[in-house]
Amino acid sequence: MDLQVIATGSAGNCYVLRAGGAHGQSLLLDAGLPIAQIIRAVKGWDRIVGCLITHEHQDHAKSAVEIARRGIWTYATKGTIEAINPANGPLKPAQLRSAKCLQSITIGDFTVIAFQTEHDAAEPCGWLIRYDPTDETVVYATDTYYLRHTFPGVHYWIVECNHTDTILQQQLENGDLDAALRTRLVKSHMSLRRLCDALEANDLTETRAIILVHLSDERSDEKAMVEAVKEVTGIDDVWAAEAGETYQLRLTPF
Repeated sequence: MDLQVIATGSAGNCYVLRAGGAHGQSLLLDAGLPIAQIIRAVKGWDRIVGCLITHEHQDHAKSAVEIARRGIWTYATKGTIEAINPANGPLKPAQLRSAKCLQSITIGDFTVIAFQTEHDAAEPCGWLIRYDPTDETVVYATDTYYLRHTFPGVHYWIVECNHTDTILQQQLENGDLDAALRTRLVKSHMSLRRLCDALEANDLTETRAIILVHLSDERSDEKAMVEAVKEVTGIDDVWAAEAGETYQLRLTPF
């Protein structure tokens, strides 16, 4: 698999998960940019078979309805769709489909399962994704301060690491961070400490790569985060996602 990072962070989030080589199928993960920008950036638009939306906030769902209108099957929870749709009129495209948490959906060569996440949104979710021809499995979880589920046999993690507790505390003490905003961040976004706790709770025997997404520009330390996750997991391939980059996700190093 490959992961193309179109955008990551509070300004917008959108990724392309490609499987099966140059002519394989792809999934869009979130659509938090204008549709024209997404189309320009995607490598292989004609190979996209679906789009998975995590929640209704504009930095993740800005173009969800427009993508569905272009004939791409787009999935989100019922609560997310109801939160998105009022801004787009009473009629929604047939391709904008409701997903129930913990029920599997087949999208082309992929099987996906939504799972509940913890964020200040209507019905947020993450996605467990399997590419059926090779059984490669991915967890995509962002904008959540906690993961209530464990995921055995995951090969690749695409997971939020938004901030560190140390930086939040320093900014609060220095007067650079409002107490109310700190409370919201702690209860809506994944900290480095909580991510490490979540990864330690999982059996990572099959894990080959971890990509950290949605890092805060002001409240993260990219190098420290990557090194901490490497130390906790023993995984060498840990990267902090950067817009414009493509990351190779491989079961073997060759």
